[in-house]
Amino acid sequence: MTETSSTASDVYHPAGRLVSLLSPDNDIPSLHDLALKLGRKAASLGETVLMLDACDGELMRAADIIYNRTLAHIVFEGAPLHDALYVTSNEHFTATAIGEMALDEALGSLAALSLSYDWVFVVPPEGCTPVHIRLAGASDVSVLSYDTKSDKFMRAYWMLDAIRRRKPKFDPLVVSTGDMSEAVETALMLSETVRDHLGAPPPYAGHIEDLHLETRLLSQMREMFARKTGYQTRKASKSSRDNFAAAK
Repeated sequence: MTETSSTASDVYHPAGRLVSLLSPDNDIPSLHDLALKLGRKAASLGETVLMLDACDGELMRAADIIYNRTLAHIVFEGAPLHDALYVTSNEHFTATAIGEMALDEALGSLAALSLSYDWVFVVPPEGCTPVHIRLAGASDVSVLSYDTKSDKFMRAYWMLDAIRRRKPKFDPLVVSTGDMSEAVETALMLSETVRDHLGAPPPYAGHIEDLHLETRLLSQMREMFARKTGYQTRKASKSSRDNFAAAK
């Protein structure tokens, strides 16, 4: 009995944190870089990471990964799953692309894959479509970016409004891009606008150029995930993923 219990306790159960990095219409390459920094930092700490490229291969190119199989080949052609998962020099860091399929077609596959890793980072194309809203609502944590130029922060407000209409508890970590000198002022303006019209403003995590932003974000994400799930990782994550698959 004791030996069986000891063996069971040695089984590794991934946390299954699903993280979406969202942008209404601005600097997507900055989010690619941020996603890669988050993934590499988490992998360096021994956590398992899957980067999911839903933006036409741009994230894979930014990571210098040459690939010829995608999730589309798995879903539509019956290719083996391992052919589409590209492991980097760090064995904990894996990346894949959805390929020639729409993001909404990939949601079910993403739901299943997310159970097998500590972190799954998803970078969709810019925009605020119904599938962006479903992805945001199903994510354990989301990052929402905005450009500090002029009144572009309002586009993040509109996206937040659109998602909260469907998912009232949506509370992303906000990251600014663009001119760093405008970051604090626009963050305050966004926060005040949200407070005036939508209720509690989401937390401002910092500017894309901040030193060690990825370290701070990972810490905040862990805390948010723990509050949301009570850190009953597999049970809570499976429930979340089941809801995600049902939303498809």
